[in-house]
Amino acid sequence: MELPNSKMQKHVEKDVRDRISELSDDVLVKILSFLPSEEAVLKTSFLSRRWKQLWESLPVSFNFGGLMAVHYGAYAISFDDSKNCRRKRAEDLKIERCKFVGLVNDVLIAHQGSTIDELRVGFYLDRDSQRYIDKWIETAMNKKAKKLELDFLYPPRFSSMYYLFPQTCFCGIEFLTSLCLKHVGVSDVVTKWILSNCPMLERLHIEGSPLLRDPKVSGSSLRLKHLHISKGRYIRSVEISAPDLVSFEYHEEQLLMLHIRHAPKLTELYYSSPSYSIRIDHPDSPLSNYLPQLVTLRLSMKLPSGICDFPTCTNLRHLSCKVAGKRLFTLRYLIEASPFLHKFTLEITNKNKIKNTLCKVRKVVECSLHKHLKELEIIGFLGQPMEAKFVAYLLKSAINLEKIVIHAAFLDIWASEISYSKEFAEITLQMAHESAHQLMKHRPEVELVLL
Repeated sequence: MELPNSKMQKHVEKDVRDRISELSDDVLVKILSFLPSEEAVLKTSFLSRRWKQLWESLPVSFNFGGLMAVHYGAYAISFDDSKNCRRKRAEDLKIERCKFVGLVNDVLIAHQGSTIDELRVGFYLDRDSQRYIDKWIETAMNKKAKKLELDFLYPPRFSSMYYLFPQTCFCGIEFLTSLCLKHVGVSDVVTKWILSNCPMLERLHIEGSPLLRDPKVSGSSLRLKHLHISKGRYIRSVEISAPDLVSFEYHEEQLLMLHIRHAPKLTELYYSSPSYSIRIDHPDSPLSNYLPQLVTLRLSMKLPSGICDFPTCTNLRHLSCKVAGKRLFTLRYLIEASPFLHKFTLEITNKNKIKNTLCKVRKVVECSLHKHLKELEIIGFLGQPMEAKFVAYLLKSAINLEKIVIHAAFLDIWASEISYSKEFAEITLQMAHESAHQLMKHRPEVELVLL
C-alpha cells in the first residue's frame, strides 16, 4: 500500500532530521573531545552556531606533524613510524611543505576560540618559512598558549637555513609554561631573552641548535623546574643558577664545562657525554657538590679508572648508567656510596671483541651489603666475563633484591669495527640466557625476567 504524498514527505523529513543536534551539550562536548583539534576546527566550521560555541569552549591542543627526515634524503610519514620511510625528491618535499604550511594556516585562521592550550608543530621547515612560523607563534601567544613545541629537523650541513626563534614580545607570551625547541636557531642572547620574557616558564628544552655557545640559565625570580640542552655542536659551557630547578639533562658528544652556581632543589640529573671521561667524584667537579641531594642520577660517559671517593648519596633512589663492559667495576663505589638506592639500571656497551662461550664465575669479589636495593635492570647483557662478574657482585651485595630484568642484546655494535654473523649473534644471545640462569642459581627467591 502506498502512502499519500503528504504523509510520505513527513515520514522522509522525520528520517533525515539532525538527530545529533538533539543531544545534550554534555554529550556533544564529549563527542568533540575525541576529534583531533586540528581536524575538528575545519570540520565544525561548517556546522551550526551551537556546534561552534561548544567547540570554542573546549580546551584546544594543536598537534601538527608531517614528514620528518630520518637520514639524508629519506623521510618518514610520521614521528613514530620511521620504518615506513620513503625517498622524496626536493620538488616533492617543496610541495609537501607548501601543503603543510597551508594546513596550519587554515586551521589557526578557522579557530575562533579565545584560548589555545598547546601548539606543537613538527615538519621539515627552515628559514624560508620564517614569516609563517612567526605568525603561528603570535597566534598561539595571543590565545595564551601554555605549551609551545617546534621541531624543524634539518641536516647540520644547512645550519645557515635554520629557522630563527624571534625575539618578539608577543602579547600573551607571559603565560607560557613549557617551551620545546628542536632544530631551531636559538642563540645565547635569545635564551636569555626567553627567560626574561617568560616569567611563568617551568620547562625549557633546547635541542640541536647550531647557535648556542655559552648559554646562561640564571635569575633569582626564575620559575624554571626542568632544563634540557642537547645536540648543540658548538656549546662550550653552561652556567646554571635557578632556585626552583628540579631536573637538568645534557646530551652531547663533546665535554661540557658545566657550572652549577645555585640549584638547591635539583634532584634529577642526566649527564651524557659518552666520548669523554670526567671525575665526578673530584671535589672540583661541577657534579660532586650536588650528588648528595640527587634522587635520580643517569650517567652516560667514560668513567676513569681509580674512581673511588664518592660523597655519600643519602637521597639517591634511582641510578642509571651506560658504560663499556670493561669499566663496569668503576660503578661499584658509586653504588656503595648510595645506601638507600632502590633501583639500578645498567646499560652495557660492547665495542670489543665478543666471545660466545659460557662464562662461569668461580669467585665473587668482596662487597659491602646493600639492604635497600630491590630492583636491577641490565641492558645489553651478553654473558661476557666482566659482565657476569659484575652481575654476580650485584646479586651478592643486594641482599633484599626482589627482581632482576636482563635484556640480552647487542648495543652500540655500529660503533665497533668488528662485524658478526647472524648465526654468531644467535649463539651469543643463547649463551647470555644460559649465563643469566646460572648466575641466578644462588638467588632462587629473586624474580628473573629475561628479554
